[in-house]
Amino acid sequence: MPTIPWRSAATPEPATDYVVLASRLPLRSITRVPWFMGLTVSVVRQLERTAGLMGYSLRAQPLAKTFWTLSAWADHDALGAFVRAMPHRAVMGKLRPHMGATRFVSWTVPGSQLPISWDDATARLASAAATGPRRR
Repeated sequence: MPTIPWRSAATPEPATDYVVLASRLPLRSITRVPWFMGLTVSVVRQLERTAGLMGYSLRAQPLAKTFWTLSAWADHDALGAFVRAMPHRAVMGKLRPHMGATRFVSWTVPGSQLPISWDDATARLASAAATGPRRR
């Protein structure tokens, strides 16, 4: 899966604040990469139909067994609804035993700053890695 550039789902209001979530999802084994990519298809379909999504981008480094997500949401409730809904919830359960130390970071930006750049997201993830606990 190549990098999917930012796909806007809605037009942000420049002065309205939005929730941004970035994640780094490393797999433990390269043999799980095709499986992960297959599961991603259903989650992307769900993502594109979810109310409150402002936009998203996905990045893959298959040979490094690492995948990245970047999304912006109208609010925390919209993000939470996506995370808890199927198929995302089921996919998280399937993947959990096969993941390395994942990283998640969220922050708020005004709509005038959307779309978020990958440089900004990866810098925030690196900062979180240096200062915060890892999720397993």
